[in-house]
Amino acid sequence: MADTNMPHVSEQGRGDKELTTLRLNLREQFAEFLKKKMYRNTQERYKVLDRIAALDKHFNADELYIHMSLLGDRISRATIYSTLDLLTACGILVKHTFQGDSAHYELTSRKPHHDHLICTECKRIVEFNLDSMREIQTAVASTYGLNALSHSLQIFGVCDDPMHCEHKQHSPAV
Repeated sequence: MADTNMPHVSEQGRGDKELTTLRLNLREQFAEFLKKKMYRNTQERYKVLDRIAALDKHFNADELYIHMSLLGDRISRATIYSTLDLLTACGILVKHTFQGDSAHYELTSRKPHHDHLICTECKRIVEFNLDSMREIQTAVASTYGLNALSHSLQIFGVCDDPMHCEHKQHSPAV
């Protein structure tokens, strides 16, 4: 379900200098990747990257397409999907699939390693980071003769009052 009110952080909200630095670093990383892999270096790909840099939440491809369209960007869904794949391959984005939903993405530089709580009713995603998770990861891996590198944890649940949940996404009127 696409959220036409895609939250984002304005350049003022994140800070002009901080957002500009982030964009420049991401653009440099992406340019190096495209050159190394011999992909075309297009303005549309960088426009997608710039819009993603200003977002402050997980998003899927359709939400990004709607968000960019509302901002006046003329870009095809195909370009968005292919750019998301490239950004994931070069390590700028991490791709999550939450219980069969469409893939959601987030900037890898946005937050250090974290895990997710997902409401199956309203689709709210809560990020959390507990030191004890790393300890559990290490202990479990060690028990089975492995050296832990990383983990991914998704906890699914339902908000306390699903019928009156303030996070529930409503379908836009057609």
